[in-house]
Amino acid sequence: MNICAIILSAGKSKRFKSSKPKFLHEISGKALIQFNIDALKKIKQVKKTFIVSSKANKQYFNNNIFIQNPIDGTGGALKQFYKHHKKFDFYLLTLADTPIFDYKILSKFLSKGVNSNVDLSVLTQNVDNPKGYGRIIRENKSFIKITEENDCSKDEKSINEINTGIFLISKKALRNLESIKKNKIKNEFYITDLVNICVNENLKISAFLNEANEISGANTLKELNQLEIQSQNFIKKNLLDSGVRIIHPETVYIESNVNISSGVVIEPNVVIKKNVNIKSATIIKSFSYIENSSIGRNCSIGPYARIRPEADIADDVKIGNFVEIKKSKLSKGVKVNHLSYIGDTTVGVNSNIGAGAITCNYDGKNKLKCKIGDNTFIGSNTTIIAPVKIGSKAYIAAGSVITKTIPSNHFSIARSKQKNKININK
Repeated sequence: MNICAIILSAGKSKRFKSSKPKFLHEISGKALIQFNIDALKKIKQVKKTFIVSSKANKQYFNNNIFIQNPIDGTGGALKQFYKHHKKFDFYLLTLADTPIFDYKILSKFLSKGVNSNVDLSVLTQNVDNPKGYGRIIRENKSFIKITEENDCSKDEKSINEINTGIFLISKKALRNLESIKKNKIKNEFYITDLVNICVNENLKISAFLNEANEISGANTLKELNQLEIQSQNFIKKNLLDSGVRIIHPETVYIESNVNISSGVVIEPNVVIKKNVNIKSATIIKSFSYIENSSIGRNCSIGPYARIRPEADIADDVKIGNFVEIKKSKLSKGVKVNHLSYIGDTTVGVNSNIGAGAITCNYDGKNKLKCKIGDNTFIGSNTTIIAPVKIGSKAYIAAGSVITKTIPSNHFSIARSKQKNKININK
């Protein structure tokens, strides 16, 4: 079976009041359209995915883009696309502004339609407030048509089953595309009109009710915020189900594309951005901010820690309050407990970084690196001027400014000389 997917993204998004296309706005760290791209990649039956967009939006895509010209509605997009791509047996349509968080919804919808050999199937769901959506009209429990909000009778407006905008259409049904007429008010072609045409042609149609995670689109920034909430609930539910403890989940923000192992504990008011890996038995304490980093087993992070991109933190590491780690490798058993900054640095096994110690890794032009050996003690308020190497089992006195290499097993002190004088003004 030759099946393609189509993501419709050519709309002008006038209600969104934004300088960039609606489908590029992010929720949980991912563009709206990327949710559907990622979901479709996981469905083995889909051989190819196309993005139908406009000339103005062409710059945002690299591959498999089809330009809709003119912009004449969803039905118009499908008409134009089908003229150039007639080799597929089924066409799965999704919307760029309607993200699918759980790919299994699409997979089940597709499988049921193909296995039932339907000509047109629409994914539907029941909602508390159906205003603005096309209603699914059934007769003796059989799906017969979709009626748009403006065309609904009083009784039809009370129907809670709505059209999500996701369709599976066979090649046989698409041969009737030319029968779709332009809507006189909007001057556009509507995909929904194909339902009535298929009924008149005695083709097989169906409505597949989604009873899993709610599917919603975004036409306004307010609706985008609602999608953010739905996305966060989906991410955190999956983590909780996998054995991650999240204390007061409503206060925690976790983006897509994270890998958090079972046994991890996340305290309130934590932010975890995308591309973060956290292994089991680690605790992330309140008000910590983590992005694009790796954290090992049995670590303690925070409270008020900032773990910046490319931080590689091994097992049994302790990072305390008001500590910032950036593009550094911290080996097993390292402790950085208070008020420190470690950037562009490798720290060896079991070394201790004292309170207020920092690596000065930027000279105003270049980022420079430091290397600290195993079992080394860095005293409080030590300033390490990169590039510099500090050996293993070295000991640096508090308040030192280190500008030169310190060999292993050496003690180093670099302070200005203290002078005590009588206070003659007393």
